[in-house]
Amino acid sequence: MSMIRKGAGWLLTLWIVLAVTAYSGSSGATDSNTDTLRIGVPLIPTTLDPGQNSSGTQIGIMQLISGTLTILDENGNNVHMGLAESVTPEGDDRYIVKLKPGLKFSDGSALTATDVVASFEHYLNDQTTWASYSFAPISKVTASDDLTVNFDLKQPYASLPFILAYSTSAIIPSESIEAKGKELYKGAPLPAAGQFEVKSFSQDQITLQANPNYAGSQPATKTLVFKKIVDTPARIAQVQAGEIDFADGISPKQVGRLSPPVEVRTAHNVIGTNFLHLNNRNNSVLSDVRVRQAIAVAIDRNQINQVAYAGRNQPALGLFASSSTYYDAFLPAGTEVERARELLAGTQCANGCELRLIVSSGNEEYGDTALVVQQNLKKIGIHADIVMADSATTLQWSEDGNFDIFVTGSYEFSDSPDLYTSSDWTLGPGHTGYSSPEMKQLIRQLGAATEPSRHQAADKVNALFEKDLPYIPTVEYAIISASRVPSERFHTGSTYLYYVK
Repeated sequence: MSMIRKGAGWLLTLWIVLAVTAYSGSSGATDSNTDTLRIGVPLIPTTLDPGQNSSGTQIGIMQLISGTLTILDENGNNVHMGLAESVTPEGDDRYIVKLKPGLKFSDGSALTATDVVASFEHYLNDQTTWASYSFAPISKVTASDDLTVNFDLKQPYASLPFILAYSTSAIIPSESIEAKGKELYKGAPLPAAGQFEVKSFSQDQITLQANPNYAGSQPATKTLVFKKIVDTPARIAQVQAGEIDFADGISPKQVGRLSPPVEVRTAHNVIGTNFLHLNNRNNSVLSDVRVRQAIAVAIDRNQINQVAYAGRNQPALGLFASSSTYYDAFLPAGTEVERARELLAGTQCANGCELRLIVSSGNEEYGDTALVVQQNLKKIGIHADIVMADSATTLQWSEDGNFDIFVTGSYEFSDSPDLYTSSDWTLGPGHTGYSSPEMKQLIRQLGAATEPSRHQAADKVNALFEKDLPYIPTVEYAIISASRVPSERFHTGSTYLYYVK
C-alpha cells in the first residue's frame, strides 16, 4: 500500500522529469552481494526534492539519504540526536540547536550552522512542499556561530524536535542552494548528510550507497536497491523467488501466496487510522451530528478488518491509534444496529436516506471497506451508492464537497497529536467541511503544551472529537511487507520509515 501522504498529490514540471531520467548511473541490474539489499516498492521518488515526494515509500527512501538534526525512534514516540548534539527550548518562543563538531556531507565538505540556516530558509520559502504545515510555527532561523542555530517561533511548538527529524527538514549544502537556486534538484544528486547517499537514480530504480561521512554508525548493509514494481502480485512473486529481498505494500488478501523463508510483517502506524470522511457541510444530511453518530455505531469494524484486511489489522476505536500515547477509545468494534436506529430518530434519515459513498479505484482495501459499510448501513435503512474513480478525481470531489462519505485515512511519522490533527485531512475543514473554533483553539493549545499538560490538552481534543464526530475511524493504519532478511537488518517501523543496520 502506498498511500499519498495527507492526501496530497503533486504535479511535476517537465524539467524535473527530464532530470530524473537523465541521472541514471546504472542499467538497472541489481547485485546479489550479501551487503546489498534489493527492495521492491510500488513507487519511488519522482525527484530528489523531499518536499515533492508525498507517498509513504517515497518518504521512506528520502529519509535514508536525509541528514536531519534529530532522528525518530522506530516507534515514533521519541527523538534521538542526529546532526545535532542538543536541541533545547529557551522560553516559549525559541529552540537552541547545538551541532556536533566535525560534521561533513557525503562529498567531504564541512556541514555547519550556515548550511542549517540556508536549508530552513529554503524550506520556509517553499510554497509547494507537502510539509508546509510543519514549518508554519517557525518565524526565522539564524546562526550564532558555526555550531549554534536559533529557531525563533511564532508560537510555542512542542513538536519541533520531531519535525527536525523529517526528511523535509534535511540539511543540504548552502553553496548548492546559492548556486542552483530554483534548479536545486536538477541534475546530479546533492551531497547528502544521511545514512546513505544516492548512487544512481532513474524513473524505475534508485540505488543508495552508505555515506562514508555519516555522523552515526555505519550500516552493515552498504547498498540498497529500490526497484519500482507497481503490480502487487509481481512484487510477491519476486520476493518469493528471491529476485528481491523485501517487498513493501503487500495486499492483505495475497499474503497466502507467500511461504518460508519469506516472512510476512505488519507495521501499525504510531498514531494514524483509516476512516470515513463525512461531509459536514449543509449540502449533506451528514451535517446532522446524530446521523454521523448513527453511522459510527452501525459500521462493523471487526468485519472491515476481516474482509478488507484479512484479519491482519485491528479496529480503530478512537481519534488516535491504540499505539499512541494519546489513545482514547469510545467506538464499538462491532455493529450496534438498535443504538444506530435510535440515534436516527427525528433526522432526515429516520425513514431511510441515500448517501453518495466515494472511493478511489486503485485501493483494494478501501474498495472492500466501502462494500462492508454499504452492507452495514443497509441494516439501518441507509442506502449508500458507491461511486469509484481514480484518486485525483475522488480528491477533487472531496475538496468540492461532492460526496457524503469518502473512504480514506491518514498517518503521521511521530506520536505528535498536534501535527496529526492540524492537517486538513483530519480535523481541518479542507475535506470534511468541519470548522470548529473550539477545536482550532484546542489544537493550538495542544501544539504549545508539554507534558503533562500535553496529555490534558489531548484529552480535550479527544472529548470534542467524540462529541462532534466530523469523521469516523474504521481500522488502524497498517502496512504489510514480505521479507527474506531478518527484521534487525531491514524493516519498516511504526513511523512508516525504513530502518537499516
